[in-house]
Amino acid sequence: MRRFSLLTLLALGCGQAASGPDRVPGFDPAPPPPNGMQVLSPIVHGIQAGSDNEICTWSDITLSRTMDVRKITGFQTETGHHVVLYYTNDYQPAGTTRPCTDDDMSTFRFIAGAGAEGLPSEAPGSLVFRVPAKAQLVLNHHYLNASAKPYDVQSAINVFPADPAGTYTPSGALTVTDTGIKVPPGLSHVDITGVLQHDFNLWFLIPHMHQWGSSITITRTHQGQVEKLFDVAHWDPGFMFHPPSLNRDPATPYALNTGDALSVHCEWNNTTQKTLTFGFEMCVGFGQYVDTQGLGNLVWDAPGMNWGGF
Repeated sequence: MRRFSLLTLLALGCGQAASGPDRVPGFDPAPPPPNGMQVLSPIVHGIQAGSDNEICTWSDITLSRTMDVRKITGFQTETGHHVVLYYTNDYQPAGTTRPCTDDDMSTFRFIAGAGAEGLPSEAPGSLVFRVPAKAQLVLNHHYLNASAKPYDVQSAINVFPADPAGTYTPSGALTVTDTGIKVPPGLSHVDITGVLQHDFNLWFLIPHMHQWGSSITITRTHQGQVEKLFDVAHWDPGFMFHPPSLNRDPATPYALNTGDALSVHCEWNNTTQKTLTFGFEMCVGFGQYVDTQGLGNLVWDAPGMNWGGF
């Protein structure tokens, strides 16, 4: 890969975290790649026992030109659930860190996400996660503290840009979910269906639940015919970070058609004494597709009963 300077990519920042060098003791993410950058969150102090915390941090990195990202790797301290790289044009001062709100998330656009374990999220073939010029990079870092003690927490993402001499096609994300779920104690289930308004060529698809999930099914209905894409009869909590997946070469993708219904059925056995809301539990079908139409990232969220960007 050709080497190039971040100064050719960035108007502000040089790949350093907005919070400076402070680290949670023992937190040691891998260094950034030679041609890339590391986005490091500030330390978030005192994540309380039994709490669900979705935190947003606006970095000091604003792009001077379009950047194509080939890969990211994510790192988190204990209690980390995921860290996601977004971009926004609704700028905030560098280092701004607070619990994410719906208003915040409505201004963000998805780039790529990763679990807590340093595993990569990489676009295959000639696909890239495309970030436009003038965008400010944002971290969404999520912590689920199921322990009996508070923790100081932190997250980082390493960003691997594509070679600017290459030719690439952007990858878009497609999600079917219900952010309004309420999972009561005991056995329960939910059904979510989104009807596609465009054709999509999927190269990746996964189901997602959390530790109280018992089963999940994802189906596609095409011209009245139902096809099971996933039928996970015994959900393993380890699937939160390593789920079963449908993987295709982008050159021979799995084709979804306008008018197809993508449905997700989730079942839970909530052994706690409280109702679990979105975050502590989830019911998600998440895919990525070859975005030749410039549609970007789309989500069907059951409470709104429509498609929106994210």
